Amino acid sequence: MSSLREFLEDLEINNELNVIEDEVDWNLEASAICAMSQRTGGPAVQFNKVKGYEEGKLVGSLFTGPGFMYWPQVERLMHGRIALGLGLEKDIDYEEFQETIIERKRAPIRAIEVDGGPCQEVIIEAKDVDLYKYPIPRLHDKDGGRYLTSHVVFAHDKEKQCTNTGIYRLMLGDRNKLVHGSIPRRTQPTHIEQMVAKAAKKNEPVPFAIAIGAPPPVYASAFMNLPATTDEYSIAGGLGANPIALVKAKLSDILVPVEAEMVLEGQILPGVKGEEGPFGSISYYTPKMQNFVYDVQMITHREKPILPFIAEGAKPSDSMCLASCLHAAELLEHCRSTVFGAVIKWITIPVEAKLTLAIVCLGPQRLPGFPARIARAIYARSPFIRKTIFVDSDVNAQELAIALNDRVSKVNYDTNVFISPMAKSLGLTENHGFGGGLSSTWTVDATWRFDRPDEDKARRMTFEACIPKDVRDRVVALWKKLDIAQAPVTMD
Repeated sequence: MSSLREFLEDLEINNELNVIEDEVDWNLEASAICAMSQRTGGPAVQFNKVKGYEEGKLVGSLFTGPGFMYWPQVERLMHGRIALGLGLEKDIDYEEFQETIIERKRAPIRAIEVDGGPCQEVIIEAKDVDLYKYPIPRLHDKDGGRYLTSHVVFAHDKEKQCTNTGIYRLMLGDRNKLVHGSIPRRTQPTHIEQMVAKAAKKNEPVPFAIAIGAPPPVYASAFMNLPATTDEYSIAGGLGANPIALVKAKLSDILVPVEAEMVLEGQILPGVKGEEGPFGSISYYTPKMQNFVYDVQMITHREKPILPFIAEGAKPSDSMCLASCLHAAELLEHCRSTVFGAVIKWITIPVEAKLTLAIVCLGPQRLPGFPARIARAIYARSPFIRKTIFVDSDVNAQELAIALNDRVSKVNYDTNVFISPMAKSLGLTENHGFGGGLSSTWTVDATWRFDRPDEDKARRMTFEACIPKDVRDRVVALWKKLDIAQAPVTMD
């Protein structure tokens, strides 16, 4: 997928995009519409007319899906729009989708450099830079300001001689100022935060380029937890199965995606701080914080740029869905690379549980004690997960209801559940325990005993298991025809 615009075309062809021609206010209204679409499992939303702006469009809910609860009357899948963004079919099976991410990540494709292109069609320099000329939205009523939330920040690390990419919320502080947003509970600073701290000690600025509306594979690679020296352009090329076209930024040697909608360039000046927040994140409002400032000294963009944003906090948001799919693939790859081999079929991180839960499917060759060992590996690796449920290979990755209701209800809580109190630092999406620094972990082995014969296992009580397929198909067709419900409604 070479550009955001190509992605939007694919979304529209696949009935995954709702284009709104009526005027919509950037102040809360656009975010509220996306929040409603997200909670009902609806499509992405494009706003062609933004109040107070003659040019510039907004688009939100680009990567969201209805979650991991399987509903036969709803065609949209949790990972469908992410799959489209990577050039895959939207109805790809989740297991195949997860394996494809792992395979493509292992087969990076080097980027290509070009002399110029769409992202530099319009050039705005120095004194003419004014971020208020663009419809940067206000997302929540208690937010400290207007926020950029769907972009990729590129910063060059002089010490390591590499360009780091990352996604961080940025609050509009002035016509040419953006204030960096940190995650309060991170135990380690992000790569860019380390970079800025080192440069500040030497009284040196850090050049940056912010690509708004980057190609989906670039956005996906920036969401992954990669080592600082990784060639993330190549990882993005691998994820999209096509090389990323890059162009040199105007004010530095940083390379940016040539198909980006807009690029903000400038420097992070040493010692300059600004107030950021509050901001409505996945589970809670982050507090006001002092953080470093991006001094925007140049803007380049396409004619009539399209600005994506994330309606954060409305379940499930773009960041929740991307973190769910990509982090699950990373955990699966990590666990397989240790001592567990092919014993794990798939891992899901349901957005319904705010990313704090992992469901792990074990193959038939598992050995006694593996669930506990795998759980420890996951807790040590993940900044989100504090609860793990293990299920057998007959459970489908999309069948969260079966994993929770059918299997967990059969668990012997005396022997198959282990709670480790105060074992790990607080997860990034937990919304309890603000006064302490640790959180418990909860592991459930919901697999059948090795010595239990198949004929002795309780029959699954579900729509699919109890009703013949021909009857199911007629009921689903009638359901859709009568428009009984467009999609399940999930409560925040």
